[in-house]
Amino acid sequence: MTRLTFENVWVRYGSGRSSHDAVRGVDLVVPDGRLVGLVGESGSGKSTLARAAVGLQEPSRGRILVDDVDVVGARGKTAAVRRQVQMVFQDANSSLNPRMSIGASIEEAFVVRGAGGGRAGRRAEVATLLELVELDPARAGDLPSQLSGGQRQRVSIARALAAEPRILLADEITSALDVSVQGTVLNLLMRVQRELDLTVLFISHNLAVVRQLCDDVAVMKDGEIVEVGPAASVIDDPQHPYTQELIAAIPRVGTPLFDRGAHR
Repeated sequence: MTRLTFENVWVRYGSGRSSHDAVRGVDLVVPDGRLVGLVGESGSGKSTLARAAVGLQEPSRGRILVDDVDVVGARGKTAAVRRQVQMVFQDANSSLNPRMSIGASIEEAFVVRGAGGGRAGRRAEVATLLELVELDPARAGDLPSQLSGGQRQRVSIARALAAEPRILLADEITSALDVSVQGTVLNLLMRVQRELDLTVLFISHNLAVVRQLCDDVAVMKDGEIVEVGPAASVIDDPQHPYTQELIAAIPRVGTPLFDRGAHR
């Protein structure tokens, strides 16, 4: 298991008068083996923070640590440490190559991590990963367009896992899915997190889901963390006015999307 730490992280877009600090002085720890929720409205900086962790956006200031290794501007051996952090994006349609079979998309991660084993070995590993995310390995030759939205998101999870990460960032992974499918994907995420002993940062705007899913929660507003603590404490007894506003907007009618108890 691996810990992810943000220390005084700032991320700036643009330069001069047109610049904007999307993330401002964030301090946050995602402990070993924990599932931490990061919540806030659209534009609060959640996804930008995650992109900084995987190297898609370099911070303008601060450190991002995988255990005790700073991975900002990672090169050489440090880059290998950063590969322990993988991300599942909100829209599987845009993260998967529409002209590439899902099996080939998953195999790309083997090249990144320098895996050997030959063609037969790679195919066997693809089959294992598809089974892990509850897809039929016989569909490895399918194109993304031949799958449903929920199935494509399962492929995205398998592709992230193919890099053998210790830390997984899940960025609004169910927001583009039908409500009827969201629960099955969330159940899958919990099972994979438990079975592989992953550290997970779960990004969402839905506090009701975070309340059921996560051990801890951090609340982000205008690029800053305004409240953090155990999920039950923060959501049942919010201290910051912004958190209180988010809590007030949670729907109170209906049943849980998934069964957390089945995975604990």
